[in-house]
Amino acid sequence: MSSFLKFLVSSGDASSSRRHKHPYYPREVVVPNYAPNTYTLPMVLGAFGGATALLMVGTVAIGKKVNKQLTWKDAGVLAWFTLCGFLHCFFEGYYVLNHATLASKQDIFAQLWKEYALSDSRYMTSDPFMLCIETLTVLTWGPLSFLAVFAIIKGNTSLRHITQTIVSVGHLYGVALYFGTCFFQEKFRGISYSRPETLYYWVYYAGMNAPWVIVPAILLFQSSKTISQGLSVLNKVKSMKGGSSSTSGSGSSSSIYSGKAESIRSFDGSSESKSSNSSSSSSRKADKESKREPSRDSRDGGERRRDRVSEQAAYFRDEGRPESIAESKYEIWEENRADAREQLRKKRTTGRRE
Repeated sequence: MSSFLKFLVSSGDASSSRRHKHPYYPREVVVPNYAPNTYTLPMVLGAFGGATALLMVGTVAIGKKVNKQLTWKDAGVLAWFTLCGFLHCFFEGYYVLNHATLASKQDIFAQLWKEYALSDSRYMTSDPFMLCIETLTVLTWGPLSFLAVFAIIKGNTSLRHITQTIVSVGHLYGVALYFGTCFFQEKFRGISYSRPETLYYWVYYAGMNAPWVIVPAILLFQSSKTISQGLSVLNKVKSMKGGSSSTSGSGSSSSIYSGKAESIRSFDGSSESKSSNSSSSSSRKADKESKREPSRDSRDGGERRRDRVSEQAAYFRDEGRPESIAESKYEIWEENRADAREQLRKKRTTGRRE
């Protein structure tokens, strides 16, 4: 009888030993069908790192070819979102689809997950929180990261900063939840999911997640600053439009940017009289005299309008930036003004010849 009890105890101990025969913490956690990695760590990291680097470099090369004005600073952001899109959609997507059988698989992604799980064993146990946060990441931050890549390559500043802001906030929120749950589990329940070695805790757990705190914070600041500057310029332009319309009484600021010859004639302080249908030389002479010597009221009005437009032009020169509203409006105004002056010069030359 005693020998039979010893057999049962030894069988139970052997079963327990087999159940906990894995390198993960806490030691009592159950990892079904765990199989050790068959590739060495340098082989796994080398293959994954090489493929990721090739993808990032290739995307930057395509971006430089499509968008000739792409700066190296924006190229770095492009590489970052390429990395995020790849990891979120494919690497983390693999986990979401294979979390139940991950411990027994031996492909590259599975062995990478088993290696990283040494710093967080929740990935080996189908933890509900990890499944929720990773599924959200796969379905939202991954596609939005690729949308940011598209916006940067196409030079779509508005779309780029909208998606950059959303994804950066999502990254910061996700990392806060990830670190927060681990901290409170260890603080209040005494449960640690990471092995105590420096490599697993500080390099894997802390170091590999740190970029998703630092880079999103920088990008969020950049986008916030750009959006704020754009709105500030837009508000100033709107306020100046309102001021010019109330001054002129026309209800519109189009006269400021108009390229018509009539506006240019008023800027130059001259008023062109209507041509007389009479063929007499005296009427033509009187018409020329009226062109040369405009009335005092017309001259004063032209000077006032010219001063107002000069103020507008000075504002646009000071506030205008590449791709800004102010810059584009000032350039259009300058082009139209030059065209109108040329037309007026031709008309005057033709009048003198007659």
